[in-house]
Amino acid sequence: MLGKLKKLFESKEEIKKDNYINKNLYLLIYEIIVADHNIDDREINLTSELIEKYFDIRKDINVSELRKLQNENHFNPDLTNIAYQLKNHLPYEKRKYLILICWQVLLIDEEEDIFETSIVRKIAVLLGIEDNDFISIRNKVKNDISSR
Repeated sequence: MLGKLKKLFESKEEIKKDNYINKNLYLLIYEIIVADHNIDDREINLTSELIEKYFDIRKDINVSELRKLQNENHFNPDLTNIAYQLKNHLPYEKRKYLILICWQVLLIDEEEDIFETSIVRKIAVLLGIEDNDFISIRNKVKNDISSR
C-alpha cells in the first residue's frame, strides 16, 4: 500500500515537472513568434506541429497554449531563467530541436530578420548549444527552405 502511494506521488511530481518544462518550452518559442511583432497563424501551426514531432505533445494542446500566450499579449523579459530551466531538464539533443524549431519559425516567411536572428542566437547560447551545431541547424533550415 505504501509503495503504491509513493508511486502515485512520484507520478504526480513527474507530471508537474513535465508541465513546468512544457510551459517554459512554449514561452521560449513564443519569443520567436512575436519577435517581429507580427503573429502569423502559419507560425502557430508550424510551431505546434514541430513541438508535436520533437517533444511528443499533441498539436491541439500546443495550439491552445500558444494561443493563450497570444491572447494574454504575453511578453517575457526573462529568457535567461526559462532557458536555464530547460537546459537543466532537457538533454542536449532536445535543446538542439528547440533551436531547429526557432529557425523554422523564424524563416517561415523566408526573411531572416536581424532581431529575430539575434534572439535565436541568444537562446542557443543560454541553452548551451555549441556554435557548430547552431550554424549547422541554421544552414540545414535555410537549405530546406531554398530547395522548396
